[in-house]
Amino acid sequence: MAVSNITLTPIQEMAPGQVTAIRNSVIDAVVAKASSELSLPANKLIIRDIRPYHDLDFADNTDYLTEVCNIDTWGAFYSGGAQVVSPAASGNYYDAIADGTTMADNRYVALYGVRDMRVSLNAIIAQNISLIKFNIGAADRIIWDLSKCENFKNYIAGVTPSPVVIPPLAPYQVSCYLMADSIAPYLQLMGFVVEPIGLLITP
Repeated sequence: MAVSNITLTPIQEMAPGQVTAIRNSVIDAVVAKASSELSLPANKLIIRDIRPYHDLDFADNTDYLTEVCNIDTWGAFYSGGAQVVSPAASGNYYDAIADGTTMADNRYVALYGVRDMRVSLNAIIAQNISLIKFNIGAADRIIWDLSKCENFKNYIAGVTPSPVVIPPLAPYQVSCYLMADSIAPYLQLMGFVVEPIGLLITP
């Protein structure tokens, strides 16, 4: 199966309400998929935000950061009062997930975009990621190209109506193409989790 190359659309180029419409459309599709595959009615499923570490194991790999991140935070994190940066290497894909990670049973993670979090810093740093590659089921499936989003340097954010969906028990990897050495990669993946009520949350 060929790898799909998707250029994310910057949110600055979208009409008001279009991002919400894409999110709602993706939710409908993933809930329908989960309902069918788990043989559960939609009202027995819950939609919630992603926990970066506990749901995705994100940044738990020293290929991506100089220290593993075992807390639920996106992008770089702080250790000993300093921001943790990428390794002293660049110009290639670096894995952000621990090798051999698989999605939890009965859990679907859907990703439809990225949001730049550097603007939350006192001193905005350079963005270090230009491409994001998703390997699902032991095969490269999708590459997100952030080049159009990077035209808006002060707020890099983009979405796609064609989501990445990681199904239950599937092996997966998220790899980021780093453009420079020793810079904190500060990007949040936009998405959600669909799972049965009671697996984590009981309303």
